[in-house]
Amino acid sequence: MHSTRIAWPRGTAAQLLALACLITAGTGMAQTSKRTPDAPKASKPLPPPATSNVPQRAPFTGPAMSRPLPPPSGLASVDIPDPLAAAQGADSLEESVQQLLSEAMVSTASKRSQRIADVPMTISWIPAEELEGTGQFTLCEAIQYFPGMECRRGSMRKAAVSARGLGSNYLSNRLLLLQDGRPLTDPWTGQFYADETTPLNNLKQIEVIRGPGSSLYGSNAFSGVINIIQRQPSDLMQEGRDFGVDGRVLAGQNNTFRAQATAAGRGGPVEALVSYYGLSSDGPQLFNDPKTGQVDTNESSLVHQVSGKVNVKGVSLDASFTSADIGRPGGQQLSTVGNCGRCHYTPNDMEHVQNFNASAQVDQQVTDNLRVFAQAYTFFKRREVELENAFVENTPQSALGKRRRLGGEARGLLSLGDVTVTFGGDYKNDVVNNSNVLPGLTLDDTRQQILGGFVDAEYRPLSQLVLSAGARYDRYLIPETVWQARTDQLSPRASAVFHARPDLTLRANYGRAFRAPTLAELAINQQMYAATLIGNGSLRAETLDTVEASVDFWPFNRTVRLTGTGFYNLAKNFINQELLFGSTSRFENIGDARVLGLELEAAAQVAAINSSFDVAYQLLDARSLASGSRPEQALDYAPRHRVYARGRTNFAKVAFAELYVLFVGSRFDPGYLANPTSGVLERVQLPSYLTTNARVGANVTKGLTVSLLGSNLFNAKYEESHGFPAPPLSVFGEVKYQY
Repeated sequence: MHSTRIAWPRGTAAQLLALACLITAGTGMAQTSKRTPDAPKASKPLPPPATSNVPQRAPFTGPAMSRPLPPPSGLASVDIPDPLAAAQGADSLEESVQQLLSEAMVSTASKRSQRIADVPMTISWIPAEELEGTGQFTLCEAIQYFPGMECRRGSMRKAAVSARGLGSNYLSNRLLLLQDGRPLTDPWTGQFYADETTPLNNLKQIEVIRGPGSSLYGSNAFSGVINIIQRQPSDLMQEGRDFGVDGRVLAGQNNTFRAQATAAGRGGPVEALVSYYGLSSDGPQLFNDPKTGQVDTNESSLVHQVSGKVNVKGVSLDASFTSADIGRPGGQQLSTVGNCGRCHYTPNDMEHVQNFNASAQVDQQVTDNLRVFAQAYTFFKRREVELENAFVENTPQSALGKRRRLGGEARGLLSLGDVTVTFGGDYKNDVVNNSNVLPGLTLDDTRQQILGGFVDAEYRPLSQLVLSAGARYDRYLIPETVWQARTDQLSPRASAVFHARPDLTLRANYGRAFRAPTLAELAINQQMYAATLIGNGSLRAETLDTVEASVDFWPFNRTVRLTGTGFYNLAKNFINQELLFGSTSRFENIGDARVLGLELEAAAQVAAINSSFDVAYQLLDARSLASGSRPEQALDYAPRHRVYARGRTNFAKVAFAELYVLFVGSRFDPGYLANPTSGVLERVQLPSYLTTNARVGANVTKGLTVSLLGSNLFNAKYEESHGFPAPPLSVFGEVKYQY
């Protein structure tokens, strides 16, 4: 777990040097911690804060022969020399740590490079090496092992990610997924597919905002934002070289094979990168039934992705194409109003998906005070599902859906001394080709245009105080035949950060977010086996008001970090699927909901044993409020208790081990089951569970690493969604080479 809620010190060199000595145990520099508080600081001046509003690219943070201790979280997004490099002297080390503590940057929170010490929101980053250490293949499965994030795998091979108890059904999402700052949400469902069809390839790190993000990003940034930041060509090339390669091969049970290969090179002002990702797996047999002799052979995945990037000075181009064939498991008779009414998932369905993404970006410094950034991007998705015909054998039914998005953004960064302002606008044009729409609608009706403008400013009246505020206006252009209750949205925010002491920071933040109904929620008319799901053109947009406050404390000479965050969410016009009659469900505004939450985090570096530890606890009281005849009740998929833990250790310079632990308390599924005694339909309550993953590995030689990954080590039996068991114990081996 890497939280970026860090209070950077402005105190003595001795305080900084104590931290430097901690993270460099075994390098022979421990004696520098005995300097007096009056010791001079590094002679070279610190670099000025970065002004680029392009996401910062971080140095690789994986295990390395020269790294005696697990990389501290502060190294994940800092474009400075590695302060743990053995070649640097004590003075260079101290200077690098000072730079680290004062100039570390993130970009997702404000669309500009910003000191993490001054970010008012709860923002975390996860280096790629740690995400891969969970042993998972999809974003949904991996990100749930980090604070505040939740994953559900369920019907029709779908996966949903949510945050802070504001869950998502599988036809919408209250989280926004970005890739290098541009949206990856599906124009039809609003969902991002956190499954095998979104490979974690060429990944550098992930920045996560837990809280409202609509003041910058608009709809879907309701309860958070996930920004996947990919490696650039320069990230693969070591100093003094004009080329670099990265190759990885993984194999394990269920006939699982994964291969990744990336190469980068430089010629004059041109840098380029090309990458391939391939995954083939039979998958776990989750729905075997010994009583009937049924064998589940429909968990397979076959995924190929090719991608490339070209950078020429201030211009960047990138593109990727993904082709995936995924089996859709079944064999369960369910009553799941929250997903599709009453469903029977047949065991012989297949899904074929093709995705194409491309973008062009320009970043230029216009004057000393003004920097401009512009990008244009496109997204194409073709999804074909072959459904087993429950009535006629060997005559599968085919459902084809197509989506297309054209988008663009332009923004400027204005720096005026103590005031910094980001301003700009963006445009999205979505077209959906789906024949399963309400009567009276045509294929030409399922389209939308979204225009947005935003401004975000930061002011420093004192060196210890940072005030910031922003707002965004969104205008939706959707045919009135599709959305009769169409409205524009204004999303403001305001915050304050106070560095009370070098080891103590206080933060407060208010933000308003919204989520417009998706085209599917407005217009769908689809029969799913024995169930029918219909849209509702009278839906109102969801809104969310959030207030949060937090405290960051770094005791024991900043070798330990303690963070406490309390938040209150009030959501209005919540959208959910409601059973009308029989097996027919419709999307409805079901009223309001509120969430009270507390998040506690602790992290420590223990130099004596070359280890680092992170623990986080989340307490939620998430309830839908009483409305009309509807009683107050707990929100779906919102456990009251959730615990995350991570430990990592290095054995000298040749081996490493990581452990990930997740506990999830009991929670309600949107499904209903008849009480065997009374016959009354009752909500399904899922029991709590504990699961553990681990990775152990060795640095065989420079650039060559081998590791063993295990998931669900104790083979825990649990369900993330009713009727869909989680995968059992699995073990994989991986070989990785970098040059």
